[in-house]
Amino acid sequence: MHLDSLKVKNFRILEGVEIDRLGHVNLIVGKNNSGKSTILEALIRKQQ
Repeated sequence: MHLDSLKVKNFRILEGVEIDRLGHVNLIVGKNNSGKSTILEALIRKQQ
């Protein structure tokens, strides 16, 4: 799957996240309970 950008609204802990300019390799980094796994779960649900 190739994405250019990602928008997530009102999904679990994420109220409104917009990520632009996604490349071929992306890292999701952050503190515990900041929504890293939630972003991945949103991508998986969108793909299904």
